[in-house]
Amino acid sequence: MSNQKKLFLTGALLFFFGLILFTFIGKNKPVNLAYITNQGENTVSVIDLNKLTIQKKISVGKSPLGIAIIKNKAIAVVGNIDSQSLSIIDLKKNQVQKTVALKTAPLGMVVHPSEDKILITSWYENKVIILSTKDFTITDKINVGITPSGIAFNKKHNYIIVANRDANTVEVYDDKNYKLLKKISVGKHPYGISSKGDFIFAANVYDDSISIININNWNQKNIKVGLNPYSIISHNKRAYVTNAQGDSISVIDLLSFKEIKKIKTGETPENMSIDLLNNRLIVANWGGRFFINN
Repeated sequence: MSNQKKLFLTGALLFFFGLILFTFIGKNKPVNLAYITNQGENTVSVIDLNKLTIQKKISVGKSPLGIAIIKNKAIAVVGNIDSQSLSIIDLKKNQVQKTVALKTAPLGMVVHPSEDKILITSWYENKVIILSTKDFTITDKINVGITPSGIAFNKKHNYIIVANRDANTVEVYDDKNYKLLKKISVGKHPYGISSKGDFIFAANVYDDSISIININNWNQKNIKVGLNPYSIISHNKRAYVTNAQGDSISVIDLLSFKEIKKIKTGETPENMSIDLLNNRLIVANWGGRFFINN
């Protein structure tokens, strides 16, 4: 069995990498779209969130997983695990305009705030790839921990943050020289990760827990959630966690650092995003259905 196939069987979908929202202004009103990678059929679904319908399916490379949107270029970049490539999608036409060979399996990805580069975790190389959005060439690589998975960028502190699944660590890097600033031990198998303001959020799959790290003093709080948490995001003083084997979302109060509610979803929820236009949480489930919560 190839390494790529093993990766597929682990259910290695990440927060913000399989589901991402994009809003642009049409002739009459904003068009609110969700782009979802369908790893099993080598496509990206385009969902009209105003009508809650599938607008189109776009064929991409083999086993698409990560997805990132570059707003100033109106393009989406999709990481294809098995074909070790990137599919560049023109968001105005919703069609692939270019395919870029990488010679590595692109897993997690995040767009730098400048939008001049994309940061991509290379699972088997234990590296983060720095990819130019000007010509889609690799400009640098960062050596990180074992099996890097989730990746996030903290705009307030200008930090690159990586979850190293098999090392059970979260690493924080300086954005200017890519120097390692801090290595933090968390729960078992941290996978999905995000960061906002003064906090880092990591979902620890094997511990059924999340770690919340304060960037100012590196203090950490660990909170039990549902079965096999994969993705975590924060919005309006709450964090939302998908419990992949619990078919639910845990809602965390970021003032008390306690779980205040579990919301039932479709089968095997993994990826989430916030629909800011309609104040909704959008969740993609392996069971084949969307879950939308107001």
